[in-house]
Amino acid sequence: MPVTNMAHIHKPFKRPGWHASKKTKNLKQIITAEKAKEWKTSTPTYWNIEALPSMTPQKKYCDITGLEARYTDPKTRLRYHSTEVYQLIKNQPIGVVQQYLGLRNAAVVLK
Repeated sequence: MPVTNMAHIHKPFKRPGWHASKKTKNLKQIITAEKAKEWKTSTPTYWNIEALPSMTPQKKYCDITGLEARYTDPKTRLRYHSTEVYQLIKNQPIGVVQQYLGLRNAAVVLK
């Protein structure tokens, strides 16, 4: 008879009271199992629970490099990481600045 579960086989090299620990499932397995079952609409699952918004401030990233932005240019509203990036931002034409702002859905008309 083929063995399908190694946890139930006697292991002579283990102490007699030893039991295999319970296997945990990863999130992908849990979600797949949830989708396979028929759930009532009132039953909470990973798909229908609503969490409160996070209380931590949202991280801001540099529009040029993608690194964490510490500064914001007051004229163009572009976020930048360091002085080297700021020097690059200062020399950009308004059209390029508008494109960067459009990428993060913050496009405004600059004067």
